[in-house]
Amino acid sequence: MKNDIDLLKKQLKGNIQKLIDSGDLKDARQLIDQYKDIDSDDAEAYSMDAVILIMENKFDEAEEVLREGLDIDENNFDLNYNFGYVYKQNQNFEEALWYYKKALDNCSNKNMVSDIDKIIRKIKSEHNISAIVDKKKIVFFDKGDDKFIWDIINELSEEYKTKHIRVTNYRQIDEGMKWADICWFEWCDELVGYGSKLKLAKNKKIICRIHGYEVYSDFIREPNWKNVNDLIIVAPHIRRIFEENTRNIDKGNLRIHTVFCGINVDKYPLNIKKKGYNLGYLGYINFKKNIPLTLDIFKKLHDIDSRYKLYIAGQFQDARTLAYFQYFIKEYKLDKSVVFEGWQNEKQKIEWFKKIDYMVISSIDEGLCFAAAESMVSGIKPILHNCEGIKDHYDKKYIFNSVDEAVKMITEEKYDSREYRKFIQDKYSLDKENFYITKVLDRLNEGELK
Repeated sequence: MKNDIDLLKKQLKGNIQKLIDSGDLKDARQLIDQYKDIDSDDAEAYSMDAVILIMENKFDEAEEVLREGLDIDENNFDLNYNFGYVYKQNQNFEEALWYYKKALDNCSNKNMVSDIDKIIRKIKSEHNISAIVDKKKIVFFDKGDDKFIWDIINELSEEYKTKHIRVTNYRQIDEGMKWADICWFEWCDELVGYGSKLKLAKNKKIICRIHGYEVYSDFIREPNWKNVNDLIIVAPHIRRIFEENTRNIDKGNLRIHTVFCGINVDKYPLNIKKKGYNLGYLGYINFKKNIPLTLDIFKKLHDIDSRYKLYIAGQFQDARTLAYFQYFIKEYKLDKSVVFEGWQNEKQKIEWFKKIDYMVISSIDEGLCFAAAESMVSGIKPILHNCEGIKDHYDKKYIFNSVDEAVKMITEEKYDSREYRKFIQDKYSLDKENFYITKVLDRLNEGELK
């Protein structure tokens, strides 16, 4: 069986390379996706994927793919060489030198060694760079829920050597912490509970970030907080609850920072909209998201005007909530007016936003709420339920306290797509989040270990 799979992989790689050589990049990408389904840990597949993106002049996308590949094999020659090329094209010559040097150190081809050496000497000479600076290393740990961290990794990769580890066994934490100067635990879960108690934790600089759910669990009592340098919390009310629930725990010299999440506004095109009839619900569907309130709002609107539709793009996480949802639709004969469209990936979501006029957020607890922020930068009017986190983040004119208030906000004439986008741009841009995270890291690098 293994021999059959290895043979299939070899054939796929050969076919991919032939397609790339012939310029048939679309079919090559499709084969690469098939290959990754068979073996997602083969660094060579990421290298070929990046080569295609480079040929298409999609250097930012190529950078993300190369970084994923280097998380699998940081010493891979092709990945490092291609990363050097990408940075050279983007005129980031110090970064280009670093990766070309890494490629050189892992090159076994004498002709290539000579070629890379010439590239390095040429860049140094033309751009007056005397030495290749060895960057500090930062490792990011999570269990797979990494949707909030990649923009930060991409930003910090300009200054740090970064590694992202999707943890499936604790040994990966041991190895990652040994490698790194700074260890970032993206969630306050069992991973930081384990890592903070290792002997080497005392000699590492450790950051943990709390997003929300953790403060309602026992996870916040598990870490050895005396071995954690900095705790980043994404919302004021989450910080308050953390401090209340850990007041009797010795946290040593732990520094706590409130840093709001940020949105990469450039990812989302602005759609100029006006008053309409299409409501949207985006994201996971669970107790916290409180979809019964969204359904009540929609039912009242539909009673007023049957042209209203509710488009749900998400995934149910709770069987009881799903059962109520199905009952509600059937009971009030709304099956032609409520459209369940399932989970949307990034590209699908951006397309989905085009038909939505109002984004209803009925949650009982939120931070920034990415569904709200992403829809606002896309030009959609927000209809936000009053809970503590929403109140901390958003202007009261976007917040409702009752079904009647929500209905009034939706049926009124006022609608300003540019205003909604500007609100997020001014308050919750990715640049602003990165600025404050960089300040945390700068202070961490200046101070003692603990």
